[in-house]
Amino acid sequence: MKTKIAYLDGFRGLAACVVVVSHFFQVFAPSVFEGKPEIVHFPFEGFAARTPLNLLFNGNFSVCVFFVLSGYVLSWRYFRTKDKMHIYASALRRFFRLAIPATLSVCLAFAVMRLGWGFFDDIRQATQSSMPDPFTASSHVLVMIQEALYHTFFTYGSAYNPVLWTMTYELLGSFLIFGFLLTLGRFKLRILGYAVLAALLADSYYLGFVLGMVLSDLMYSGRDRLTAFLPPWTTPLLLGAGLYLGSFPYVGTENTIYSILVWRGSSTFSFFVFYHTVGACLTLTALLISPRLKSLFGRRPFLYLGRISFSLYLVHFTIICSLGSYLFYQFHLLFPYGLSTALTVILTTPLIFAVAHFFNRFVDAPTLAVLGPWSRRVLDRIGRKKSGSVPVEKSKGV
Repeated sequence: MKTKIAYLDGFRGLAACVVVVSHFFQVFAPSVFEGKPEIVHFPFEGFAARTPLNLLFNGNFSVCVFFVLSGYVLSWRYFRTKDKMHIYASALRRFFRLAIPATLSVCLAFAVMRLGWGFFDDIRQATQSSMPDPFTASSHVLVMIQEALYHTFFTYGSAYNPVLWTMTYELLGSFLIFGFLLTLGRFKLRILGYAVLAALLADSYYLGFVLGMVLSDLMYSGRDRLTAFLPPWTTPLLLGAGLYLGSFPYVGTENTIYSILVWRGSSTFSFFVFYHTVGACLTLTALLISPRLKSLFGRRPFLYLGRISFSLYLVHFTIICSLGSYLFYQFHLLFPYGLSTALTVILTTPLIFAVAHFFNRFVDAPTLAVLGPWSRRVLDRIGRKKSGSVPVEKSKGV
């Protein structure tokens, strides 16, 4: 049985690239996220922020794609086989699969901070970005270790590497899926469980995990209900709706094509999270029913991006705020703002991908290679102990 769905990795790779772009914008063109005309650096910022063009730098939508993909990927083997061992194995290795690479990314950021290579604060007067400086966290090793192993995964902490705010969602969302499958996965009325979870988590990032699991259920429980009810010609409709919702802006919806999505009397509801999550679900649905999109994201460049996507996600922010900020600081002494930014992006991006490549090769890939066999050995050992604990009566000859 195959262990990965290649085109989903390719889709994840594209989403990771958008996250990288989003953080370049957050540092060098912050108006697209903050909506303040006094900090605009480029003439396109106001227009791009309030139209579907923001898909090019809408990192939050990409994060929602990650969550929906996690819901789908972590459940599809179970729905295909109804074998709970897939859940036990995934649950056993999940924390380590996330924590080992994430902790080393924190160590990288900590090293940059201790060496004095963080230059983000030096460029803030020029960029006007209000993003917190990631290199002002505690310089104590024990505090860093506590942040990396505890706060990152249980309190939404992200003191050294701000992208790690998603790790608590990834870990708890994963166990939400495992718990649901173990308790309701075999019941036909589990649809009621989906409805209850969706209602409770409607304005939370955890909704993405639920929606991804629903798509997996429709795809793999018995016949493929997803493609049966959604023929390929619906792909453009689903994709268009998904990208429209996914481009719900950071800066408000007044006088935009998104104003109809917000209703009055709902000031506490997070439309931003809800629409990005639903948009991610619709976009993934379009991919699942479209042979052309599957073929596109199954091509070698996307597969490579998918392979390094987690590493790319973990290391890029530290590099942008260290080397990228240093380059911009130097260029801005000589060139106009636009040229300085362009040169910074052109020179920093190859290093980001190079570091991500080696991080994947020496950290992420070995982690996966070790955890898979390890989890199977642990479960086999537990199974043998359980079977050995039951006395077997020898049969008597007749």
